[in-house]
This record gives sequence, structure tokens and C-alpha cells, in this order.
Amino acid sequence: MDIKDTGLPLSTGQILCGTRTFKDVEPESIQRLVNNSELRVLAAGDTLFRSGDKYQQIVYVLVDGHILDTRPSGRQSTIMPGEFIGLANYLDDNDYASTALATSESRVLEVKNSLLQQLEQESPDLFNALNRVIASRLRDISPDKSITTGALAQPAERAMKSPVATCSPETTLIQAFELMKERKIGSLVVISHAHKLIGVLTYSGLAEAMVIGSARPDDSIMQVACEVPRVIYTDTPLWEAQELMSRYAVKYVIVVDFDTPVGIVSQSDILRSLVSRPGMLAHRMEKISSLKELTGLFDQITEVAAEAQNTNYRASAAVRLLSESHLQIQRHTIRFTLDWMAQKGYGEPPVDFAILVMGSGGRKEMLLNPDQDNGIIIADHDEKYSKVIEEWFERFCRRMVRNLHRVGYQLCPGNIMASNPIFRKSLSQWKKQIEHITIKPTEKAARWANVLFDFDTLYGNDALTSELWRHSLMKIAEEPRLLRLMAEHDAEGKPALGLFNQLVGSKKERGNRIDIKRNGLRLIADAGRIFALQNGIAIQNTTDRFNALVRVGKISDDFKNSILAANGELLGQLLSHQIRQSRSGKPIDKLIDPKKITPEARSALRMSMRAVKRLQEQMLEEFG
Repeated sequence: MDIKDTGLPLSTGQILCGTRTFKDVEPESIQRLVNNSELRVLAAGDTLFRSGDKYQQIVYVLVDGHILDTRPSGRQSTIMPGEFIGLANYLDDNDYASTALATSESRVLEVKNSLLQQLEQESPDLFNALNRVIASRLRDISPDKSITTGALAQPAERAMKSPVATCSPETTLIQAFELMKERKIGSLVVISHAHKLIGVLTYSGLAEAMVIGSARPDDSIMQVACEVPRVIYTDTPLWEAQELMSRYAVKYVIVVDFDTPVGIVSQSDILRSLVSRPGMLAHRMEKISSLKELTGLFDQITEVAAEAQNTNYRASAAVRLLSESHLQIQRHTIRFTLDWMAQKGYGEPPVDFAILVMGSGGRKEMLLNPDQDNGIIIADHDEKYSKVIEEWFERFCRRMVRNLHRVGYQLCPGNIMASNPIFRKSLSQWKKQIEHITIKPTEKAARWANVLFDFDTLYGNDALTSELWRHSLMKIAEEPRLLRLMAEHDAEGKPALGLFNQLVGSKKERGNRIDIKRNGLRLIADAGRIFALQNGIAIQNTTDRFNALVRVGKISDDFKNSILAANGELLGQLLSHQIRQSRSGKPIDKLIDPKKITPEARSALRMSMRAVKRLQEQMLEEFG
């Protein structure tokens, strides 16, 4: 029956307003949901659906009572008032995989698919609530593990920097800046005169206060820039510190003894602890004296990946750690190349330079078989020496690319490498190229930009890279048309979902397999890149980009969490797939057969692809 015709009391909406799922949803949106749905009363022992039943294009919301959800494995969960029942089926249009049984008299709203889809589009607050549920469901399907051994199991006091650099609440912004600059640090702990913890000031927070908040140099940090500190204790394991940083998108946590700060742990400190593990390559890298030995290290990258996966709380953190090993190998290859140039009589580099890494390397999202995506910025110089300088760098870049290939990094199929003159330019030439593609954007330029704008310094003078980023963001802000073409290029790829949100692989691939990168990870990375460029964010890593987009108010925290949960699930499945392939001696690819993974992994894959679809729809809606 229709609630609005039967006099359903307003208390139904009030009940939902007070639940965890709907707590941030506007009452008007909730009332629209209530007024346009049907109320169903279940007696104790009634079932909403059974495992294997066909999905009826209806999502249920528990108003009051008790419903037990039981999966075929025997796993049970109690549905709480306000929670959706059958939401996974709404997202992937699949038959019911569990049985929902009322254990007491219960009332549920029956919400038609079409209504929920309409409300999603028209009510951002409800859209965010569903994203929050998606992120939660992905965590439930593929729960993160607790770390009991390895570097991340050690207490924070072994990795923290101590004593901490501190300042008082009265410290001005300019004083804080000078102090951080003098000590070459990125944060200050704010303490009271009794040495009690008050807050934390980060370099990014200081910059945000000055640039966005229009703060004055003589303003006190407490007025404009002091942040709420995230606190751990000396015996807190590092994996918990890492999870805290990830959850709140912060780079530092403060280590306290009672309420007195005794140390600080950063993301870099944790990464340093992980990289130095025996299973990683850092401690072996220093003993390498030839490309042949370096190739031997590359051959061990599968076990490095397995170690990273086993000792990290999140897949995204494991992949970032694996990427650091790749980048270490590549930096050593560059050093050997520079040595070769000197030994052959070509001498030292004639001017300053920065080797750029792009694509997955720039984002620190490299898996087992990344190809080369690199370039070089050559410092501006006197034109009368141009020929000599260009010849030196042309010879160096050709040799570097060849050496990277010898070590194990495949040549880029699109020839995005420093051996290609298009990606070997002076800083001024790079700036002119960026200016050209923003003023006169083309489809080819958009494809080029979707690889280029992940660039980061692999080796050399990072100031050149920073200046190119500054110029690029300025030109994109002046001429944003390129972003629309980049979005159109992204739209050429689609999530691996069919007409009714069923998993669909490519028929070109044997066994109808799914390209996890092309039909999932790449789409998330593209959206993160485009939104970051639109909002002046010079960050490369996908997780960091989405966290930054929340900070500038571009997307909601709930939406971000659903996207990053999907990104982590896809990264985890693909990394496990490639490790299995490598250990069994099979060629490494990015193709997963949904029929050969567990039902739980298949469900997580469907929900992740649905989250990717929602992200792509949001981006295409914005860019037309």
C-alpha cells in the first residue's frame, strides 16, 4: 500500500532521521523516500527473500523490528533500523545471495529501484549516504587484516621522531614558517605552557591558511592554522597508525605519554620502516655494482610484492610500497647510465635536469609488469650551447631507456619515453607545449595529457618538476577546455558492467575476462587526475588526490570513501592475480575471469565496478 494514502505517521521519517544510515540526510529527502514507498509489516518468521530468489527490483529499508541476514556460508548479521536490505542487488541487479528473516514483528519500506535512482540523482545527501553504505559493504566483503608480524606490527616508539619540534599557541604564521624552513621539517606540534598537547601545524595547513584563508603573516597559528591532532601511544602498532592516517587523510600522528607529546610519526617514517625490511630491496640495493645484478633484483619483484601484500593493512599501501621498490631500481639504473656516460668520455651532465616518471609510476601505483613512461626536463641554458647540450642528453636518454629495458621495464607502446624528443625538452619548451595543448586542445593532446599529468621527479632536480607543475596548473585554470577532452577520452573506457549491472568481460579475451586496469583502475585514476587538475591540486597518487578533493570541498567524504574502497579492492584483486601468475610461470596480465574467483570476491568486484560507474557518471555529468 502507498504510505501517503494510508496515513502513515510522520514518526517513520523521524525514526529514519535518527539512524546511522540517514543521520546526514536532509529530512525532506527522507520524507520523499517515505511518501513514495510502500510499508510492509512482517510477522516473526516471515522472510523478505531467500538465497537464490530472483531480484524483484525493490530495495528494503528496516524501520523497526529485527531482521537476520544469513549467507549460504552460515555467516549471519543483524539488520539495524535504517539499514538497507538488498542494496547489493540494487547495485549489481543480481539474484539474492542471502536470506533475510524477520525474528520479530518488523516494518520495512519497499523502495522501487526507479525511485531510489531518481532520489540519488536529485538528492546529494542521499547519494552520499548510499556511498557510505557501499564503502562499508566493500569492507565487510573483503575485511582488512590485523597485522601481527613484520614492520607494521612494531610499536610506534621504534619509528617515531623524538623529541618533537614544538611551538606555542601564540606563534605567528611567519615564525612557524621560518622555524620549519630552518629545521627542514613539515610539521610543528602545538603545546601549552604546561607542555600539554593542543594541536598540530603542518606545512600544507600553513600554506592553505595563507593562500585560501587569506591569513596574515602575523596571525597566530591558533587563530587560523592549528589542526586537531590524531593521537597514538608509544605501544600502538604502526599498522594502526597507518590506518588512522588513512582514515583521516593526515600525514602525521602524534605519539603521547598520557597527554604529553613525546614523538611524531609520519607517512614517510612508516614507509621507511617498510622499505628497510629484509623482504624489500633497499638494503640489497647498495651492494649492487652492475646492471646484471640489478636485473637479478628485478627478477625478485614478485616476492617483494607478496611481502608488501602480507605486511600491509591496505592494498593501496602495499602497491605504494611495491612502487617504491620499482622506483629504487629505476634510480639505480639512471646512476649506472650516468657512470657509463662518464666512462665513455662524455662527461658529466652539462646542465641541471629532472628525469620524470609518469603514469602509474608517477602515481606510485605500479604492479608487477609496468612499462616505461618517462621524460626529462632540461634546465634552460644559453642557446649557443644548445647543440652540445641536446646531443649529450639525447645520447644519455637513449642509453637510459635501453638500460631500463635490459633490467626488465618494457618499452612504452606509445613511445612515451625520454628517448622520444617529444618528451625530452628544456623547461621553457615544456612550458610552451603545456600552453599549446591548453589553448588549442585536441583529442590527441587529451590522450597525451592523461599520461603526462601524473608526472613526478624520478631523479634529478625536483625544482624543475615543481616549476612545471606550477605552470601547468596555472595554464589549465586559464584554459580549462582540455579537461573536457580528457573526460571524453576517459569515457571511451567503461566499467565492466552490462545492461543490468552484471559483470561483463571483453569478448576479445579468452574466457570473457575483465581487464581490471582498463575497465576499473584507469577510470578511477582518470577521474582523480581530471578533478585534481580542475582544482589546482599538484598531487599524483590517486588516494592522495581524492583526499585532497575532500579538503577543497569538491567531493564528499562519503563519496571519496566509496571510491577508495573500490580502488583498494581492485588493486588487491589484481595484485593477487599477478602474483599467482608470476609464481606459476604464466605471462603477467591484468585480466581476471569472474568465474574463477570466489563468490565473495565476485560480489566485491561487482560492487567496486558499480562504484566506478557512479564516479564516471559524476565526472561526465560535470564536463558534459
